[in-house]
Amino acid sequence: MIKNISTLLVLLLTSISFGQNIILLQNTNPKAKELKHSLNSTKDSLMLGCDSKILKVEIFNENYEQLIIVEANNTKISLKDIPNGNFIIETRIDEKIIVMDLIKHDDYNDTSNSGLYHNMEQIIEGKGMMLDEELKVIKSSPNKSIEFILTGGKAKNHSAKNQKYFWTETQIINESGSSKTMRLADQKSVDKMIHRHKLEINSDSGKLNKLTVWEVYNKGEFMENQVSNPEFVYSSSTDLYNHIPYYSTTNNIQNL
Repeated sequence: MIKNISTLLVLLLTSISFGQNIILLQNTNPKAKELKHSLNSTKDSLMLGCDSKILKVEIFNENYEQLIIVEANNTKISLKDIPNGNFIIETRIDEKIIVMDLIKHDDYNDTSNSGLYHNMEQIIEGKGMMLDEELKVIKSSPNKSIEFILTGGKAKNHSAKNQKYFWTETQIINESGSSKTMRLADQKSVDKMIHRHKLEINSDSGKLNKLTVWEVYNKGEFMENQVSNPEFVYSSSTDLYNHIPYYSTTNNIQNL
């Protein structure tokens, strides 16, 4: 089974709350100020509070989805049972959706990850954050191959020679602000992302969201270039990927 390389680029105005193995990237957009959101004292639950009624909360990524109906001004949501990974949290308040990001990792307290505190505290508005599978920040162009960095030197011999990979750019746009995530994904993950996106853009809250997917021909070389230059994917002078999107919100090039 192909190991999903979870590389997440977060472009978001945030502050950061750390749990023992959970990182909450809070939405500090002024329009999101009405929603109080943080981790609880034991760092295993999400605490939400608002003067307006909180209608529902969605926690999701391309492989996981949880919907919590709240219908109250305050709620506590346990994070113990969600799997490891990078998640988007959407909180619905009246006609507004407030977005935040959450990262969960088993061995976050390991000393090998201690530098992440310092690195993440240096994130500022407009900056990007590229994380490898162990949630270590990739801050510059690597000397080693991107495959080595992403897998920690534990790359496996995959049996799927014809496995396709894609670079995806997801934009969530609503009244409380916007966020952009960019990541490498396999065919199965992309299919789920496109399906969910089509549902979102048919709703009032998600009608401005955008998704663009490019097919990558050379995963290793593409990622080395993308880490060095986040604008690389917008170049059309390379054969490392197909510069005509496999799917985009405006063109809907790929029929599924």
